[in-house]
Amino acid sequence: MKYNTRIAPSPTGDFHLGTARTAYFNWLVAKSSGGKFQVRIDDTDVERNQESAVQPIFDCLDWLGLSVDSTFKQSGRILMYRNIAKLLVEKGFAFELDNGAILLKWNRDLFPTSWVDEIGGRIQITENDIKNFDNQVLLRGDDKHNLPTYHFASTVDDYVSMVNYVIRGSDHITNTARHVGIWTALSSVFDDKRELPKFAHLGLIFANGKKLSKRDGAASMLTYKNAGVHPEAMLNFLLRLGWGPTVDDKSTTLLPVDRALELFLTGGKMKSSHANADFLKLDSFDRKYKGRDEHARRNANK
Repeated sequence: MKYNTRIAPSPTGDFHLGTARTAYFNWLVAKSSGGKFQVRIDDTDVERNQESAVQPIFDCLDWLGLSVDSTFKQSGRILMYRNIAKLLVEKGFAFELDNGAILLKWNRDLFPTSWVDEIGGRIQITENDIKNFDNQVLLRGDDKHNLPTYHFASTVDDYVSMVNYVIRGSDHITNTARHVGIWTALSSVFDDKRELPKFAHLGLIFANGKKLSKRDGAASMLTYKNAGVHPEAMLNFLLRLGWGPTVDDKSTTLLPVDRALELFLTGGKMKSSHANADFLKLDSFDRKYKGRDEHARRNANK
């Protein structure tokens, strides 16, 4: 089966280690299955967006050799989100308030009671989930320019872009029931009924006992790119922050991209446990790849 995947970075700071890992994992799934890898820029948070943060995302992906099949900014789709929200109102899956905000109705007879995480297994949608998610906002009111919420825009984009495999951090597990509900409503009003995508939630990345964030300098991919870190060393480092091979041979000591493509889905497993970013390991990988390249240059000059 072909898997279409995506990442959705927000341009509110540096392109960081966690998003780079998610990008590599999604890219491996797409390319190993003959699918497409999409980058969409989640720029609907107009108060925090930094236009200067957009291009470095693509610069870092290019540095890592992760080819992108399609890209767009969510800010260019506002009218589409509004029209789809109004369609949900017309079909009885949402309702509109006097201030223009549109909220989802949780239909207990229609929406699923569980979803499957490819790493953690089946996860039940509880009564408490439903209490929290019923009447969730899809479009904000007039005072917020009728902009879509993250949950609505993200799910609509996945649906219309035919994304069928979503890999992201475990901090999104609590969001997934919301997305399942919105997806089910979309599938009910559109002629092209689509099954839920596969979901896989990776453990978070820690260093020195704390979770890495955009505000942590060690998490910035630009830091490593500008320092001249070998891109293949970085890819090997990222791969070990949430995936491990199930085959035991010398080819898994350092994994070139073509070997990672072979093994990712069928010869290894993604992990839900938190990953420790051992930067000494990155240094080791970097020395090995640079030594390999230097050896190749010397042989070529003989």
